[in-house]
Amino acid sequence: MFKGLILLVSLICSLPALHAQFEGTFGVGLHTGYASAAERPGAGIHLHYYRTNNLRFAPGFTRYLEANGMRIWMVEGDLHYILPLNYAASLYPLAGIHYTNWHHHREAALFPTEEEYTRHRLGSSLGIGYQYDIGYRVRANLELKYQFIRDYSQVLFTAGFGFWF
Repeated sequence: MFKGLILLVSLICSLPALHAQFEGTFGVGLHTGYASAAERPGAGIHLHYYRTNNLRFAPGFTRYLEANGMRIWMVEGDLHYILPLNYAASLYPLAGIHYTNWHHHREAALFPTEEEYTRHRLGSSLGIGYQYDIGYRVRANLELKYQFIRDYSQVLFTAGFGFWF
């Protein structure tokens, strides 16, 4: 019983040592994904700034493929709370805000009129992510989040990789 208690205390005390010290570091990466309301894939760039070892700010930009005259792009800022699973893998719940631009421009084939409009939307998001350190300062990540956007709420799945400095 006493040995089990010592083992448990030792394990709890060693948890902070399971992950490297990231506080104050930056990272940059590329991502690709699929948005359900837009019904198309997109790609972009993201940055990471570790405020503490467990709290990370992650701004990003994503551009989606144009289809049927619709051009969509998004700027977002997420907060990640890193929960280490082992030395190389972590889960992180995320919450964030974003701005999306939905621009539709299509010239009608049978009529000489044009149809054009732009929708600017602010929104928020909640989700979960998984990251895995592939090698020295290289990591891969997967994210699944729900974006709350007026008239365009959607599920967003992204996969990416990045480097940290």
